[in-house]
Amino acid sequence: MRRKNRKWVAIAAGLYLFVMWSAYRWSIGQRLPEGNIFTKLEREAIKRRVEEEAKEAAAQPQAAEESRLTAAGPAYVAARYDSTHVVFMLTTQTESRFSNSTLIRTSGSPNKVPGPSHPTAPLAGMQELWEPDPNATHFFPEIVQKTQPGDRWTLSVSPDSTIPVVIDRVVVAPMGCSLALGFLATVSSDQQTAFATSGRDYFAVRRTPVEPANPPLTSQVGEILKWNASSAVTQEIERQLNKRMNQELSQIDARLIANAGTPGEIAGRTLLDAHPRLKEWIRADQGLQRGEGLLDYDVRAFHLTPDGIPRLFVRARWKLANDPVFLMSAWFKDEFTNEKGTVQPVLLSADPRWSTALRQGDASGRLGETLDFQNILNEFDADRDGWAELLIHSSDTDVAAAVSTSISLYQYTDVGLAPMKAQLRRDAQPPETCLDR
Repeated sequence: MRRKNRKWVAIAAGLYLFVMWSAYRWSIGQRLPEGNIFTKLEREAIKRRVEEEAKEAAAQPQAAEESRLTAAGPAYVAARYDSTHVVFMLTTQTESRFSNSTLIRTSGSPNKVPGPSHPTAPLAGMQELWEPDPNATHFFPEIVQKTQPGDRWTLSVSPDSTIPVVIDRVVVAPMGCSLALGFLATVSSDQQTAFATSGRDYFAVRRTPVEPANPPLTSQVGEILKWNASSAVTQEIERQLNKRMNQELSQIDARLIANAGTPGEIAGRTLLDAHPRLKEWIRADQGLQRGEGLLDYDVRAFHLTPDGIPRLFVRARWKLANDPVFLMSAWFKDEFTNEKGTVQPVLLSADPRWSTALRQGDASGRLGETLDFQNILNEFDADRDGWAELLIHSSDTDVAAAVSTSISLYQYTDVGLAPMKAQLRRDAQPPETCLDR
């Protein structure tokens, strides 16, 4: 640069800096109602974020305490007993099967209910029923006392079908080491043919019918039986499953180590040496994180939401040396992501609780032998709002050293399944093992 031009460059740079500084001083000096201009921009960004979150919240089903489902009262899990009857329990694990309990003492000589010629609904475990002495009803829970033979309840059979059932009698069902109390109900005569041919064995039953949405939506809820995944979709599902597994695995291991004791030496040993089972699992998990696990999974597609986009239910299992080491269920949204119509599944939520049970030693020895640690038994849309309720059978993970399963009703949301309180828990312990407790 020539010497004679340097002063003009310096003058131009000085003028530029002066103008920028003046603009900055002017902007922060503006007395807008919200404050200066930067404060206004910040508040507008917050406002946009709040509006986006509100739209996302509005896209989900109503909050449980405000929903029509809650207003109708609790829903109970019902199971087919035969071609014209269902059985459902209001209370489970209320009394020990072999103790000198109030129920046992006051039932007099209970009468065994004749069993069906062809037992159904084995997952519910209610094939053996007993009718207690009628004089014992004043010892029963209030809801049982207030329900009389002949009362009509509403049975959800499928996404677009509800039928009335009539209370027949109070029944007691031995379930493992416990007794459950509920009702045997008869399907209305004009619905018995449809019920017998429905092909469903597990249902939801309510005392009060659910009020439909206004206006009610034409139900699309249900499984998509002919859905098939392309190789590109399969690869993307596997990639996201492995990524999520590694994230969940890191959190599980961190909790296990934190709960095992204070880090450091214990009686001259390191933490992992003091807990050999934990040490084995940490070594196995390191193998999983290196990609050594063999992934096995299945996919079922459902219509569960008003937008009509399929949701994919995935049960995944990772094995090392042919042993199951990580179990997880997950929900995907099957979306179109570009103008060519390429499907890009998006992982919405995941549940790895069975993997924690494996590492804590709380699971039965059969957990993970197959992919049946969780299964969808039925789908409903009782309030006709387009959002599904799902009846799900799961292997329990919170009962140490017990062979226990549960059937629970959930409301589907894209951020996870929302439990609807009442569940049927089945303790599948053989009766002979109960005497040792």
